[in-house]
This record gives sequence, structure tokens and C-alpha cells, in this order.
Amino acid sequence: MSGSGHVWHYTKHDVIEKIITNHELWAADVAGLNDATELKLGNKRVKQAFKAIKKDWDYYDNTAPDIDFKELKESLEGAGGDLYHGSAFVTCFSPEPDDTEQWQKYAGANGFAVAIPRDVYLPVVGTELPIPSRGPYIEEFPFRWLDLVYTKPEQLELATRAIWEIHHGEDEGAYVDARHDVGDNFGSIFRDRGSSGYVDAVASIKNRHFFREREVRYAVTKPDNPAAIHPNPVGTFTHVRITGAESDPFNTDWYKHDPSYYQATPSNLPIVKIRVGPGNDFGTEEARLRPLLDANGYSAVKLVKSKSPFR
Repeated sequence: MSGSGHVWHYTKHDVIEKIITNHELWAADVAGLNDATELKLGNKRVKQAFKAIKKDWDYYDNTAPDIDFKELKESLEGAGGDLYHGSAFVTCFSPEPDDTEQWQKYAGANGFAVAIPRDVYLPVVGTELPIPSRGPYIEEFPFRWLDLVYTKPEQLELATRAIWEIHHGEDEGAYVDARHDVGDNFGSIFRDRGSSGYVDAVASIKNRHFFREREVRYAVTKPDNPAAIHPNPVGTFTHVRITGAESDPFNTDWYKHDPSYYQATPSNLPIVKIRVGPGNDFGTEEARLRPLLDANGYSAVKLVKSKSPFR
């Protein structure tokens, strides 16, 4: 992580003011990302891992529980199909603080790179639905920091774990349903948790040709409030808006730090630094951004100059 524990979100010149004044980053629908093989490769690896598990299953110890492979296949296909319908939203970061390739691809020479601590919580902006109106309960903590996986053996290992998460979720869900004969389907919690793990796994699998980017993602899995999902101004895909945690935006201890999934209003993002792109005049941008940062509660944010040769 370049020794700092920070990750960097590279963004265009006209976006930086919106980030500062709105206290928001946008997490894009994973189905609309730039990589043409996005999701398809992940689902392909799951199919390959499933075939391997099914093929080798006869060699397992007889004490192992039986698996209904037809039912498991249907569950996997359902989870895989859900990926194309607003099940995962991601904001992309880089561990590299001043990478010429990142400037070139994502920010342009006159863009900016925003640094935040790796592993902070970034809640979704939007009021949560009242409990009686709420849809299926997906996950207590539907946030993930994902390191992308680029090699086939690692991808197959990740896909295998995703399959077991689906399987265990189905088993636990059936067990809970059998013990709780009530109106609410408590078993769906466990099934959806398994599905959430599947989505995270597939969203972590990336074509090896992108290895040099060493991308890190912050993922929001299956928001259960449709009002939190917004259409993009241009194009057919959607996004959710993430912000800093109200209680302590810089805290990275997930066991002690438990903010709400939803926040009704944005709160300050945990921004540490903003790097001014190599095509900008640093003095001009510092004079423009410093008052804006001070006025919006970011006085501690450092502005630093890029040393990249990209122009």
C-alpha cells in the first residue's frame, strides 16, 4: 500500500469540487465498468470451480454431507444473474499515489487523486426504509474492501470459496426455516449472506491484462433500499453515493466502529490528501481548492503536487 495505508481515487478535473462540497464518492454498478470481461470472467471461474467440485465429490469421505448439485447449480446461476441487475456497486482505488498510467486512464493530466485510509467505513447516503416495508435482509455489513485477483489459480480458489458460501447459506437457511415457523423468513438472511459472498468474489476477479493497475475496490453489495440507487446522468447504468461515517470517518477498526449502513445526509469523507495532477498548474489549483477545503471542513487535508511526467 505504498507504505502509507492509503488508497487513491483518481478522478477528473470537474469532479473534485463536487467531492469536496457534496462529501460523496459514487460507487458504480459493477455491470457498467469499463472492462468488457467484467463479471463474465468471474462467473466463468465459478462454473469451472463448480465442475471441479462435482467431479471430485465422489472421492470425499463418506461422512461428508450430501450435496444436491442441481439445486446448488440453480442457486449459483441465480446469484450470477443477479450481478447484472444492481447487486454490487464499487468505487475504484489504487495503492499507487502518483501513477502515470492511472492519470492517463482515469483522471487525465489535469485531474486529481484523493487519498483515504484503506479499510474505513463508507456508508451509503440515503434514508433506510422502515422495517415493515423493508425487503430481504441481505447482510449486516454489506461493505467490503476487495483486492482484485488476476491469476487463474487464485481466481479458482476464490470461486470455490464463493460456491461453499452459497451452499452453506442454503443449508443454514433451510435449518433456520425448519426451526422458526413464523411469518418472517429468517432463513433468507443466511441465503442472502451466501449470495453476498458470491457477488464479492466475482467482483474481485479481473482480467490478468489489468494486473499493472493493482486495483483495490470498495464494494457495496445488494443495497436493500431502491431509493438509494440513482440513475447515471449519462448512460443506462446506476450508482450509489457513499460518504464518511458520521461517528468517526477515519476509524478502520471494524469491530469497534459500527456506523449505520445508511446515513440520511452526507458526512465528511475521510480525505487525507489530494494530489494535483501533473497537467495542472499547482499554484492555481491550490489557490482554488484551499478555500474550498477550509470552508467544507477539510482544513487538515494536504494538497500535494504530482511528479509524474504525464502531460
